Amino acid sequence: VFILILEFRRDSIPLRASALTFTVMLSMVPMLALGTAVLKGLGAGDQMREAAYRIIDQFDFRTVQEGGKLKPGSAAVPESIETPSTTGDGPGEVKAEGVPSESGGLVGQLRIAVGKIFDYVERTNFATLGAFGILGLLFAVISVLGSIEQAMNVIWATESGRPLGRKVMDYLALMILFPVSINVGLAAEATLESETLLSRINGLLPVGWVLPLVLKMVPVILLVATFTILYRFLPNSKVRVLPAFVGGLVGGGGWLLVQGLYVYLQIGVARYNAIYGSFAVLPLFMVWLYFGWVVFLTGAEMAFSAQNWRRYVPGVDTLAPIVRLALAFDILDNVFADYSKRYSSDKNRIARRLEISEAQVGKVLEDLEAAKLLKYLDEEESKYVPAAPAEKIEAVEVFDAICGSKTQTSPGGQVAEQVFDSARKALAGKTLADQL
Repeated sequence: VFILILEFRRDSIPLRASALTFTVMLSMVPMLALGTAVLKGLGAGDQMREAAYRIIDQFDFRTVQEGGKLKPGSAAVPESIETPSTTGDGPGEVKAEGVPSESGGLVGQLRIAVGKIFDYVERTNFATLGAFGILGLLFAVISVLGSIEQAMNVIWATESGRPLGRKVMDYLALMILFPVSINVGLAAEATLESETLLSRINGLLPVGWVLPLVLKMVPVILLVATFTILYRFLPNSKVRVLPAFVGGLVGGGGWLLVQGLYVYLQIGVARYNAIYGSFAVLPLFMVWLYFGWVVFLTGAEMAFSAQNWRRYVPGVDTLAPIVRLALAFDILDNVFADYSKRYSSDKNRIARRLEISEAQVGKVLEDLEAAKLLKYLDEEESKYVPAAPAEKIEAVEVFDAICGSKTQTSPGGQVAEQVFDSARKALAGKTLADQL
């Protein structure tokens, strides 16, 4: 918890959540369009719309008191609610039995607004968009996922991102898998609502109460699993499964709590003043979206804390140059030792051996790779091998990779140049084979 609080402040999580909220608001329609297209391809095109309606219906059903009586000012919604669709007769009219009109309260207005959004999304014709239109749509969605990955890399102190080709493939996989998980969760909820199907399944099971409990847990399990997958694969760093799962529990549980609070606030605002409740829909939605991102990034911080709590050094963001130089030689020593045994070296293993945080090891590894002293064997797993034999790598190359080879022309720069020249002369003619 101590690490979580420190990293939460250091990584400016509220500020990054604000940026992600703005990005998602701008890219919401393209994301819904692609998600709906994927579900249509799987034969479940209306599942996302039904999920939105199901959440909206909670605003009305939760105003019902015990005994079946409605609280004053609440609108009744029948059990069988049909999908609303606007007509051309006038604004605000709804062509659906049992659905409140625009003057029927918050639920009716929300269903109308959501229905219009999904109608607009479903009218998107990918065939008429053309190549540039589809590329623009993909760019909008990829920019959102790229912003999420960038925030995750900041949390995991990873400066470099994935290559563009790998990034596009990973993002496309996420855009396909997540609508599928939504479809599975909605199928579980639909099974709970079907008394006929439940009675048939209960007849096949020896303990009838087990199935409803399992089906109620399916959406929660899918949410935690989704968060775990994101924490596991989005950062450009090796995240172990158990820390990612711990973050998934924190993020998924917190997200459900924020959603429940959002529903409660919507009901409370609508109960006091129906007109004000209508105006409060958009700000409350943005607040919910913002705190949802805060919870999501907090879960990522929890995953980072769970993986690095043994080697975490508080308050040390940047190592002193001499410490980084010593760390560079230690890292090269480990990499060549592994390579002599025909193994590759990864950031996590080196950090465990040297008893230092992965973030600090990762920054030095990136400097050594940029200087072409090491090379990636597997960028996703952060595995490295030597770029040349130890006899071919001069010690002064390691010094320049860490301390730099350029100095300023100022008086202070001239003093630094003298110090660097002395260090280079001391290392001249020596290779890593002589030093390690």
